[in-house]
Amino acid sequence: MAGSPPRACPPRAWAWAAIVALSLLMTMGNIVSATGSGLACPDWPLCHGRLLPPAQTEVLIEFSHRLKAIPFTLLLLVTVVLTWRRTTARAPRRLSLILVALLAAQIGLGGVTVLFKLPDLVSTAHLVNALLILAGLIILAEGTRAHPPVPARLKRLAMAGLAALLLQLALGGYVRHAGAGLACPDFPLCSGSLLPHHWESGVHWTHRWLGVVFLGLFVHLALTARRTALARPAAAAAVLAVLQVALGIMAVLGGPAVPLRAAHAVVAYALWGVLVWLSAHAEGWIAVARGAEAPTREIIGGVARAS
Repeated sequence: MAGSPPRACPPRAWAWAAIVALSLLMTMGNIVSATGSGLACPDWPLCHGRLLPPAQTEVLIEFSHRLKAIPFTLLLLVTVVLTWRRTTARAPRRLSLILVALLAAQIGLGGVTVLFKLPDLVSTAHLVNALLILAGLIILAEGTRAHPPVPARLKRLAMAGLAALLLQLALGGYVRHAGAGLACPDFPLCSGSLLPHHWESGVHWTHRWLGVVFLGLFVHLALTARRTALARPAAAAAVLAVLQVALGIMAVLGGPAVPLRAAHAVVAYALWGVLVWLSAHAEGWIAVARGAEAPTREIIGGVARAS
């Protein structure tokens, strides 16, 4: 049973193509933010009132981000259409419609972000919504398939890790968009003090130490996954979490270097993707991805573990 696809399942290859396109789009969006190019095209959907913008570096960075949204949008819509053609199951169909709604929200948030001159909360919501789309696509691609049974505690840890990581990424997005990346310019202290002094340094300080605290969660996840089919991805998540904290410290001590800030965000997206994939393979999303089929498979998995 393990690894065999359901009789009718969503288009996995198309979903993964959309995931790759979205990852590239998010990486480009991070470069836009890191280089301060967010308002290089001050209008939307045109750029300087034109379909083809002026050939200036910051304008081209922002414009290429917008262009990358086109193939991603097409790939996601193809994935949704093929999901409805290939399966009659309610759960994947419902999930695909949620993805369309998130895509519409993402496009709207992108426009509002530009038209209202990069408001912090809207820009942060734009990032969080992109993370939810990424998660939905991975769950659609992987959650509809059966996987080898793993301890229930591993599934709980993966789901707890996802909730903690989403909070941390949202906080990190706010730190970036609010310009609080260097609100605590030293490490481990904050402006020479144990505690922050004002709102921006408080947000930065909270984001910093939550990252350190969550390291324990990811290490615990990796230890729990030992001798299971998910040992390697869990270990990869722990390594990415350690790398992420190291990059965060380097970004503070090294100043506003664009490569460091970009790498910090890209590793965060990779960690999010690995953790969603792991949670899908730990059967954490069967109710969302398979719906009515979930209880039966859960019972089978429980019997297998008990035996």
